[in-house]
Amino acid sequence: MYRVSVLLLVVTAAIGVFGPLIETRQRAPEAIARAYLRAVEQGDIESALATLDPMERETQRQRVAWQIGNRYEIVTLVLGRPSLVDQVAGRGSAPAWVTVLADVTTVTGERWRSTSTAPLVQRDGAWYLTRPLFA
Repeated sequence: MYRVSVLLLVVTAAIGVFGPLIETRQRAPEAIARAYLRAVEQGDIESALATLDPMERETQRQRVAWQIGNRYEIVTLVLGRPSLVDQVAGRGSAPAWVTVLADVTTVTGERWRSTSTAPLVQRDGAWYLTRPLFA
């Protein structure tokens, strides 16, 4: 009985220590999507571009510039990853993606609700959008 209690204590402590670390790593893709929308709202094109895949930044510059100053009130933000079946079957898909439902207000005052999905890519341990959201 004593060994079981000690084992449960060790397992609980491990979960308490490593659980938040794992959750933080899983939230990184969500943070990059929020950072992109925040940079666009603040009119900071360079910060918005910094959230995009370094290999795509210059080709996406104009699309990002068209969005500068728009406002995005996020209703729902969902992260997706390929299923275990897709991974085992070798089906080609992005390692992750983000889908955002938001109320969009343009700089001219037009308003609508829209959904945008962008594949994510991980480079050198950091997550990036492969294309601008809502562009």
